[in-house]
Amino acid sequence: MLKKMFYIAGGLFLSVALLGSMGLGAWTYSLNNQLEKSQADYAALQSRYDKLNSEYSESKTDYESRLNKAQAEADDAHAQIKNLESSLDRSESENKALKNKISAIQSKIAVLNAFWFTSESAFAHRVESSDDEQLKGLYQALQKDNTWDHFADLMSYLIQSISETSGIQSSSVVEAVRMGHHG
Repeated sequence: MLKKMFYIAGGLFLSVALLGSMGLGAWTYSLNNQLEKSQADYAALQSRYDKLNSEYSESKTDYESRLNKAQAEADDAHAQIKNLESSLDRSESENKALKNKISAIQSKIAVLNAFWFTSESAFAHRVESSDDEQLKGLYQALQKDNTWDHFADLMSYLIQSISETSGIQSSSVVEAVRMGHHG
């Protein structure tokens, strides 16, 4: 009977061992399938990660390129603004110089106009209210000694200063005034 029990115990042990090894085999098979699935999922995720990383790198490069281009355009625009501001300042300076020339010409023409078309007192007032000291000196010389030479000097100075201020050659006009007395 001991033998029988030994066979029964051995059979049970073998049955348990067989069932255990079948369970372990099924469990191993299941784990292997899960591992393969996990590896496939990991490979898919790695592929997506690589794709996203590549897109990120491209986007970053594109962003940096656009940023550099925008910065270059901003620098160009800033340089153009500086250039335009410089041109504007130069133009304003030239405009002011032209206004000063026009004002100087107008005041001397007003003196000539007063001499030729108004009274002697209006002429004297225009000369005295002028900012031109040389004109005032020539007028005072004419008042002291009323000669043709002083008159020619005064008129020559007026015409020459108007001509020089306006950029016109006046030598022939001035010579005509000087020669007028002798001619």
